[in-house]
Amino acid sequence: MDQTAKIGTAAPRIDGRLKVTGEARYASDVPLANPVYAFLATSAIARGRITDIDENASRTVPGLLEILTHRNIGNVVKPTKLFSDGGYLGSTIMPLASNQIWHGGQIVAVVLAETFEAAREAAHRLNVTYTVEQPSAGFDSAGATTVAAKDVSSNYEDPAVGDAETAFAGAPVTVDAHYATPTQHHNPIELFTTSCAWADGKLTVWEGSQNVTGLKNGLAEQLGI
Repeated sequence: MDQTAKIGTAAPRIDGRLKVTGEARYASDVPLANPVYAFLATSAIARGRITDIDENASRTVPGLLEILTHRNIGNVVKPTKLFSDGGYLGSTIMPLASNQIWHGGQIVAVVLAETFEAAREAAHRLNVTYTVEQPSAGFDSAGATTVAAKDVSSNYEDPAVGDAETAFAGAPVTVDAHYATPTQHHNPIELFTTSCAWADGKLTVWEGSQNVTGLKNGLAEQLGI
């Protein structure tokens, strides 16, 4: 099959047949013996701090194994050197490292259970109390700051090269337009899910990722393996 890109020429997807026939295998389709299921509980506020987590209702769910929060694993979450100092990939945020909430939907707990349904139910029963702070929802919001890439990560130098505004103003042809992409749109990709298995002292991870090497290195550094 000729995989050379040709603009304007329709080309069949290599994985198209597998997907339309239901034969495509995703990370959640990997068969594992007696797996433990994890479900994420996420923040209901955009910024603030967690003041309390009531686990009593969650602890009554049959099959519950453990609830991981900043209270019992915060001291083992550590910075990684991958891309941004302090966080993973392009973020300086370390979920579960503290009670600080930086954005809506931030992970506040990982619930482990014998079945997916039990993990999900226990996660939904968690009662998290917050102290709410004013979020910065846009670049122009109060409290929002601009940080140079070189100040975010020791891996980056200052990317500023030349004078973009002057070059744009003096260009013989310019295009000034606004493009927008919906926050939700169709893409034939799998849902976010991960399967893991230990065997002979090695950890194998199945996960849909656009940065397999980065995922491997960052996870190994975080786990110390």
